[in-house]
Amino acid sequence: MITERWIFVKKKKNRLICWIFVGGAEFLISFATMLIRNHQLSLFGFADSIGLISLIFMTAGLILFIIQGGFFDGIAYSFRRFARAVRKKQLGDVDAEAPMAEFKIRDGSRWSITWPLLFVSLALFGLSLLLSLFL
Repeated sequence: MITERWIFVKKKKNRLICWIFVGGAEFLISFATMLIRNHQLSLFGFADSIGLISLIFMTAGLILFIIQGGFFDGIAYSFRRFARAVRKKQLGDVDAEAPMAEFKIRDGSRWSITWPLLFVSLALFGLSLLLSLFL
């Protein structure tokens, strides 16, 4: 009981660290981008750079989400099957099929960085939209 609770607390702590790390990294990169592009501090430049950086991070999060979900596993399986059939020069035979053990079955778990990348980026993009509306 104690070890299960400790593992849960440790995982929860790691999740919080991921959220803080992603948020801090996006803010720092946005601030550096603002200084490099504009050579001055301005709220409009910050809104512009935070929108740009959040879209880049959101794209990375969506790519991770799609790959970890197993979207391309079926395509890879069919390519293996086709390559095996071409090697045997028998496209219509049943024994040219790749075994189902090669098809990866996902358990639905994601890396601990995927959700923070998506949600922090979405929140910062919304913040950049609000800042640009009111400026």
